[in-house]
Amino acid sequence: MISTLCPKPGSAWAKHCPTAYPWEWMKEGEALPDGFLRMATDREADLIVGRITEGEFIGEPLPTSLSPAQPKQGAARRKDRKLLHPVVRKNLGYRQFIKSATPCHPLAVAIWCWLWTCERKGLCRTSTRRLAKRFKVSTNTVTARLKELRTAGYLRRKRRGEMGKSASVYRIFPTPRLDTKRLNH
Repeated sequence: MISTLCPKPGSAWAKHCPTAYPWEWMKEGEALPDGFLRMATDREADLIVGRITEGEFIGEPLPTSLSPAQPKQGAARRKDRKLLHPVVRKNLGYRQFIKSATPCHPLAVAIWCWLWTCERKGLCRTSTRRLAKRFKVSTNTVTARLKELRTAGYLRRKRRGEMGKSASVYRIFPTPRLDTKRLNH
């Protein structure tokens, strides 16, 4: 019998949604019992009541005898895989950078954030002169901070701009990447 008072320790209810209370156990006009913060979603209620197993709740694949036909190995990208919204992808990039940031100069962090804001398809285009003007520092300071970001693995220069004529193009990463070209030489 399922307890309506609280989840048993170690149960699927306690693991996945301990603060959720199934709506079907509620009486009209009754408040949530102590220890519960919200009503369970339909899927959580199914787990709590026992209509689905823990494996079904967390999305484990069905046993091979019950699973539908598997796609071929050489199939294109799965269509059920959800693409991230560009704004979400940007925010995740900022979070990954802040989480993985090696100790960098505050200006280097500011420059990376500005370049990530301007990033399209992993590339950003800028000149040291424009960055120096934006952050009100000298071009030598910006050059030093860009070098710091490159050696830390957050930037890789794809094309060097010509002085006074064109901007440099950088590949920008939210997490450090080792430069394999430099490691092989």
